[in-house]
Amino acid sequence: MSALKIGRRLAREEDGFVLVFYAIAIPALLALAGLVLDAGRLLGLDSQSAAFADAAALAAAARLDRSDGAIAAARGAARSLGNRPRFAEAGGDRLTFRFTAELRDLARPGAGLPDSAGAAATYVEVTTAEASLTGSLLALVGARPRPVRRRAIAESQYYACDVTPALLCHPDPRAFAAGARPGRQFLLRMDGNRAAGSIALLDRPELAGGRQSLRDLADDSPAFCYADGVRLRTTLASTDFDDAVNVRFDRYRGRAGPVAPDLAVFPPAPNVIQGRSYQSCVSPLNGYSTAPPFTLPRDPAFQGPVLTGPWDKGFGDWHTAPALTGLGARNALDEYIFWNHGDKSPEFQSRLRESSTRWGLYRRELGLDANHEDTPVDTRGYAATATMPTGGPPTSPVRERAAPFCYAGSRPATQARRRILYLSVTDCDAFPESARAATLSRWVAKVFVTEPADLGAVLVEYVGMLTPSHDDGKLRHVVQLIRTD
Repeated sequence: MSALKIGRRLAREEDGFVLVFYAIAIPALLALAGLVLDAGRLLGLDSQSAAFADAAALAAAARLDRSDGAIAAARGAARSLGNRPRFAEAGGDRLTFRFTAELRDLARPGAGLPDSAGAAATYVEVTTAEASLTGSLLALVGARPRPVRRRAIAESQYYACDVTPALLCHPDPRAFAAGARPGRQFLLRMDGNRAAGSIALLDRPELAGGRQSLRDLADDSPAFCYADGVRLRTTLASTDFDDAVNVRFDRYRGRAGPVAPDLAVFPPAPNVIQGRSYQSCVSPLNGYSTAPPFTLPRDPAFQGPVLTGPWDKGFGDWHTAPALTGLGARNALDEYIFWNHGDKSPEFQSRLRESSTRWGLYRRELGLDANHEDTPVDTRGYAATATMPTGGPPTSPVRERAAPFCYAGSRPATQARRRILYLSVTDCDAFPESARAATLSRWVAKVFVTEPADLGAVLVEYVGMLTPSHDDGKLRHVVQLIRTD
């Protein structure tokens, strides 16, 4: 047979075609199937990694409570999650963390707070380790899917509500919080300035310029939250400021006459001892005097009929303030106790002397301790008279009443915290840029009003800064995702 005939026969021969076809098609079909399956698994892995990063970031942010150990606790909470990615090789569930005080700090590579700075941590960035598919079908044809890595950023913020609508102006709130200590007395002034020690009211964004801020200042439970866009008000008549503060002391008449009806509806504190003698509810506020009746002792730097000098010259040394009279008392504290608690047992008098703060002494006069200061106290009952100050000896013509008797409204006068102000410590010169809820809520000071305000000035005792663990129910915790990529 000639070569030409053999060639023509081979050209017509189809035996073995299927074998050749499958030898070529099977790898292509396997690659296509692997691509489809791996693509689905890869999308699932990416979704799982993103969900894992989100959940870890939220879990970590939920533990950022402004405490020193917050970062370690946040990292532990994130790592304890059970929703880890499937279909991933070992290592796909590893996480790395960065914690910062400001969101913009996360834009700088390597920036982050150390574990010891947990109190400042507000933002957390969580990044998953690179995760690859296990048992990839594409690996059979020499291909490998790209590893997956996801990142999430979450925020932990506390917002203060039901607080005093006022600021304590200070150029460095962090420095104030670090330097103030419980028991120290400060002189705050509504003087129209924005300097350290000045008080400025906050108007609600929708009610700027009206009397709502005064009502919130006088209110025993103001429905006021630090919100974005609040307005700063430094110009306020000192008489209006005095009236709004002094209703706490059962004072419903000020220097300018009776307190306005919209302020007179708010109740006083259950203990209104103030070291001021007056004959009736229509008597105007008289000035400070070294004669009885005696108010809670001042820090020695503030003793005297005229309050002048630096606002922060008090040192919290009220236990050693000299006596105001020559009646034989060793110091002003003994003078106060002898005058107001001469009928009590020596043991109770000793407990009063042991109080580290005037706020603590005041609570003991109401029969309360630090764990029950929110318990209502009706000072009209017999139980209260066992601890309440008498206002002076029964026969004294200058004796004052410690329990309220001028208030004509219907709200109960039973809250010890009625004489507490919650003030945002803020750089007032930074307004309106700093008029943000998170900024105003960051440093909130709890202060105790030790005696009535007069001519726009008021003496307060520093109790502490609000923290998530000691917030008197004022802080609202909000955790939210900021970014996922």
